[in-house]
Amino acid sequence: MTTDVRRRADQLPKSSGPWALAAVVLRDAEGRLSSTLEGTVRCVQNRARLVRTVYRRLVRLEAALAPERVVPSGG
Repeated sequence: MTTDVRRRADQLPKSSGPWALAAVVLRDAEGRLSSTLEGTVRCVQNRARLVRTVYRRLVRLEAALAPERVVPSGG
């Protein structure tokens, strides 16, 4: 899961805001995902929130990497 986000973040300049945000989210996500599963509803809900957050970051990274679209002028 975090591999997709890391791959996209690595395409950004290291000094960019989106890269820094992705690095923080990835570090947090990898730390949480490495913890032992408790098998409780709360644990599952927390993992689901984490997955949702990571993929939201991926969507933002995709937008940051998308080339700007130039709208042709009518002249």
